[in-house]
Amino acid sequence: MQIEVFSDVVCPWCYIGKRRLEQALSQFEHADQVAVTYRSFQLDPSSPDTSELGLDQMLAAKYGRSIEPARAMNAQVSAVAASVGLDFQLAIARPANTFRAHRLIHHAAGHGLANELT
Repeated sequence: MQIEVFSDVVCPWCYIGKRRLEQALSQFEHADQVAVTYRSFQLDPSSPDTSELGLDQMLAAKYGRSIEPARAMNAQVSAVAASVGLDFQLAIARPANTFRAHRLIHHAAGHGLANELT
């Protein structure tokens, strides 16, 4: 079985989904017959390379909300992440463009290391 996963390296839900997939495969009797391939997908190709904004500020602006609902969104994501063993530090995260990260993953794929890097 071939599973193709399209994700962005900065997407917290993508990372949570990756962890859930890994957990499911670890319990699947035929996991040795499953090949997982990660595909690049930029959630926001127009994002600047770097930003001085915090993730809370970026989400508030993106969704036209105040900072408190954005913080609550990040807290919810962090709680779900913790349930699968991930420790998100979204309060210190900074939005960035992921184009170069995806290029690095494609380079790693040429050496058979894309899944490990992802």
